[in-house]
Amino acid sequence: MAYILKLLAGLKQAKGKDANKQKKMIMDMLAGDLELRSKRELIEKFIDEHLPKINDVDTIADEFDKYWSDQRVLALGKLCEDEHLDKDQFKALIDTYIYNEHEPLRDDIFKCLDNRPSVLKAREIGERIIHKMKDFVEVFVRGFGT
Repeated sequence: MAYILKLLAGLKQAKGKDANKQKKMIMDMLAGDLELRSKRELIEKFIDEHLPKINDVDTIADEFDKYWSDQRVLALGKLCEDEHLDKDQFKALIDTYIYNEHEPLRDDIFKCLDNRPSVLKAREIGERIIHKMKDFVEVFVRGFGT
């Protein structure tokens, strides 16, 4: 991730055609790197919406960390709202998954739900939530040394 931050600093300092070229290089790199591909949309949003507002190149890393943390909180909140999950319980489940890299049991997922699903829907709902959890971890955790 340090390399991306260095590229963002270079982009901030670039002017005109050089800036466009630098941005294209960053986007191409994000698209080509499997680990970063899932993060591309958020990094592009940072470049378009936040980078222009930063005056001091030395603060890019801190601003990016703050942005990433804010986006992580928003994404977790949306996931929990969409799936009717208790945010604190689900965050603890994600933290455990990150730590031990073992997929949670469906029963653990169901404990985070407002209402336990019917037997007919349980498998589908459990798999959907586990998939969303893995996507969340892939975007916000993997490749960031966290």
